[in-house]
Amino acid sequence: MYRSFTGFMKEHVPMKMISIAVRLAAPALILALALMAVSGLKFGATAFQATPPPVGCDTATPSASPMVEDDAGTMEMGAGTPMAGMAMDVEFDQLYIDMMLPHHGSIVAMSQAALPLIEDERLRTIAQRIIDTQTAEQAELQEYRELFYGSPDVGSMDATGMDAMMMAMPGMGTMDEMIFQMDAAAQVAAICAAPDVDLAFIDLAIPHHEMAIAASETAVTQAVHPEITAFAQRVIADQSAEIDELTAIRVDLAGQ
Repeated sequence: MYRSFTGFMKEHVPMKMISIAVRLAAPALILALALMAVSGLKFGATAFQATPPPVGCDTATPSASPMVEDDAGTMEMGAGTPMAGMAMDVEFDQLYIDMMLPHHGSIVAMSQAALPLIEDERLRTIAQRIIDTQTAEQAELQEYRELFYGSPDVGSMDATGMDAMMMAMPGMGTMDEMIFQMDAAAQVAAICAAPDVDLAFIDLAIPHHEMAIAASETAVTQAVHPEITAFAQRVIADQSAEIDELTAIRVDLAGQ
């Protein structure tokens, strides 16, 4: 009965409509995975790592997520120039780099954890591509940061710094969504808790890519350095193409 209904859908319902339905359903899974990943944790201050160490589900510890509140109320993102209390006098390119480094790091960590568990070969290819491409892009961004701002490392950040990022790059979602997307431990915990890793990988990767695209679309028009403009254009092209791939694969898997 299920297979015949699926066949009817594929025959009579345009693929675009199926794709839209899948995309609308994805946030529910994302929310459920996020709640499992960060259950019981505080969002007062968050520690992000631009390049978190590789981790698999056998070594992941969701309860040890970096989302812990400290006395200073800052978000420790690694050694570097402090960004606590910063305002809009920080150059846009630095905001973009300091957001993209941990953002890339979180999906690299999630893909590394997912890769041994993914069954669909197409998704395995995408996961490995994400690891290779975005790890290389992290190194590129760190080179730009050292060249333009004197240090390759992202500095400590408080809520004011996060607000500045959201103001400079609108369209990235709520503060909690931004924190979740940038937190490698939460991303890994979500993939490891998923009953279907293939679908979870898709439903985590698509909104993660969408956030990077939203930030990069602003960077194309606001970036000061041509290197950052070119980088942002590449992110938009590559990750938009991957969203199309992931959406098509999810429709196929849902049909099965």
